[in-house]
Amino acid sequence: MALLAAGVLMVIATPLHPSRETPATIIASETGLVAAHALYTLAWLLVLLGLPGLYLSQRRQLRRLGLVGFLVAFSGTYLIAVSGNFGFLAPVLAKDFPAAIDATIKYRPVAILNGLAVPAFIIGYVIFGIAMTRTSTMPRWSGVLIAVGAPAHLLGFGIAQLVSTAAWSVALLGSVSLAAGLAWSGYRMWRAPAASDSRAFDKDTRV
Repeated sequence: MALLAAGVLMVIATPLHPSRETPATIIASETGLVAAHALYTLAWLLVLLGLPGLYLSQRRQLRRLGLVGFLVAFSGTYLIAVSGNFGFLAPVLAKDFPAAIDATIKYRPVAILNGLAVPAFIIGYVIFGIAMTRTSTMPRWSGVLIAVGAPAHLLGFGIAQLVSTAAWSVALLGSVSLAAGLAWSGYRMWRAPAASDSRAFDKDTRV
């Protein structure tokens, strides 16, 4: 249920976020920006709650590749959630200290955080999505949606902010793809727990 709700929130949040963050656009779209980051924060929290359940329910099928993907994706999601806090500070900076926006982004600790968050998020979900396609208990297309959606969302987001807003459509489609993959997987596990886990549970209760 956590992953299902997270997917819905992601799809709502992305269109609310401005495709370019400059002092002028931040001020003009303050309500949407803050709302988007609030929804993203809640979505990433739900992903952090639901992703371990998804991995644990399928750990035998996902094998070592899935473990690596899960750990990296979990770490990347956490770092992305932390870096998203800037969205709540940006309107204040844009109004009173517009020059501080670029300075904050270039500040070394912030740059390092973003430099770790982006590749961890992308690589983690690509690996985890690939591992999901190799299972016999999960919808393979959910793994494809996750593996494609995560890099498309984050790269489209970054390119739109730094280079051209034309890439914003990629970020939107990526968020839909990632959200659909996570929501589909979460719904599948919620409605039909893995048979292997049911047998394991029965065995434990007998013991």
